[in-house]
Amino acid sequence: MENNTKSKIAVIGFVAFVLAVYTGSYFYTKSNNERLLSAPRIVLLVGSEEQINADFMPLNVEQRRNEIRILASLGRVWSISQEQYDSGSTNIVAHFSDQNFGDDYAVADCLEYSEKIKQTMEVNAKAALKRSWVFYACGIIDEG
Repeated sequence: MENNTKSKIAVIGFVAFVLAVYTGSYFYTKSNNERLLSAPRIVLLVGSEEQINADFMPLNVEQRRNEIRILASLGRVWSISQEQYDSGSTNIVAHFSDQNFGDDYAVADCLEYSEKIKQTMEVNAKAALKRSWVFYACGIIDEG
């Protein structure tokens, strides 16, 4: 009889473990998908891309992150999330048609940029790609 009770406890424990793992993975995946959908897909920089990249070169990683956040808060960096892109907003200039960006702006697709980084084999070229404004702008996730 004692073995029967131990077996029941083992089975119940195993079932509880499987349910806990399934529940945890469900909520983790749901949260991760929401995060990915709110991540930028297309980004736009108002101003000179060459100048911003030159300004970014001597900065460390944290300084670049702070600088791109400052540029976004000043209205110099704009983005369309993956969710907006999937809904049909594929032209960032048309999406923000009420804004006057002037003639000097740069647009980048974050998905294409990440593929470009993956394909780049030369160490210095890859490092230069990771020091550009696009790399940091594509990392901005709008919480609002």
